[in-house]
Amino acid sequence: MCFNATMSLSLGVIGLVAAGITVMDKEEPVWVRTARAYAIFHFSLMEFIQYFAYPVANQCGYGTNLWLSEFSTYHISLQAFAIMPALATYSSDRLALKRATVLGVLLSGSFLLCNFLPQHWQFFNIPQNFIGDLVTCLTMGRYHIAYSIGSAYGEWVMYGSLFALALSGYLWKGNKRMAHYHCVTAMLALYVPQLFFGTTTGEAAAIYCLYSIPITGSFMPLFKKFFMAPSVYTVEADSRLKSVLETDR
Repeated sequence: MCFNATMSLSLGVIGLVAAGITVMDKEEPVWVRTARAYAIFHFSLMEFIQYFAYPVANQCGYGTNLWLSEFSTYHISLQAFAIMPALATYSSDRLALKRATVLGVLLSGSFLLCNFLPQHWQFFNIPQNFIGDLVTCLTMGRYHIAYSIGSAYGEWVMYGSLFALALSGYLWKGNKRMAHYHCVTAMLALYVPQLFFGTTTGEAAAIYCLYSIPITGSFMPLFKKFFMAPSVYTVEADSRLKSVLETDR
C-alpha cells in the first residue's frame, strides 16, 4: 500500500516516465503505443490525485478536496476507455483495438452519464460501497486515501469498471496471457486489502497504488514479447525476416 503522499507522488512520476517510454516505441503503430501509453498515464493521474488528497482528506465539500473528489469521479468513469484499448493491443485480432475502443467509449460514456443523473436512482436498494448515493469526498482510510463517489446506479459504475480492468481482455482472440495477468492483479488490488487488512471498498480502490508498478509495467515495451499473442509475434518476425532476405538479394 502507498501509506503516504510521498510514495503516491513517486509512483505518479514513475508512471509518467513509463508512459513517455511507451509512446516512443517505434516498433509499434502509433495507435497501439498511444493506447498503451494512455493507460499508464491514467494510472499516474490516480497517484497524483491521492498525493494532493492527503493534506485535505476528510475536508468534504470544501476547496481542494471538493475539486479532487469531482475529478476522481471522472477519472474512475474513464477507466474503461483508458484500459480496454490497451489490453486489446496484445490480441492476435487486428480489429481488437478498434472494437475495444468503441466498447470502452460506450462504457465510460454511460458511467459519465450516471454522474449527472439523480443519485437516488440505484438498483434494488442495494447498500452502497464506494460509488452510489453518497457524498462525493476523498477521506482518510486506515492506511491510505479512500474514495467516496456520488453517482446514479453505483453498482453499474463499480462493476462495469471492474469488468473493464479485470475481464475485458478475455473478449479478444489470443489475449489470454494479458487477460490472466490483469484479472489477477485487479482481484488482488481490490479484494486482498479488504480480506486481510479490513479496509473499506473505497480505500481498497485507492490501494491500486501497491499494484501500480506491475500493472503499469505490463504495458511497457520491455514486456510486450511476454504478453503479446504468440501468433502475432510469429507473423511479425516472419515478415521482418522476409524483408531482410529480400534486401540481401
